[in-house]
Amino acid sequence: MGRFRYHLFACTNERPANHPRGSCAARGIAPLLDELKEAVLMSPVPGPIRINKSGCLDTCEEGPVLAIYPDGVYYRIQTSEDVKRIVSEHLQKGHIVSDLQIDNPPELGGRSL
Repeated sequence: MGRFRYHLFACTNERPANHPRGSCAARGIAPLLDELKEAVLMSPVPGPIRINKSGCLDTCEEGPVLAIYPDGVYYRIQTSEDVKRIVSEHLQKGHIVSDLQIDNPPELGGRSL
């Protein structure tokens, strides 16, 4: 196992308001990221967890987006309840929250604008 049990990447990419793909920043990632950090600190999660802001994760239309590694799972997070479910189910129990999962995340090395 690597240095962290889980490494989370929250897209904070920001585009102009009229951009056709939108952006996670415009869809409200900032308060959700704060809630995620607080939930992880207050929860009995196994092993060390790292949470980082990231640039575009190339799933803009699904955003706000959170990627969890080493599992390679991408989630759409839109509410405080989504954050709580991901922490309690995925990070604490290791279960994918399938209704929040993005089905076809981009391949590594894929396009990103």
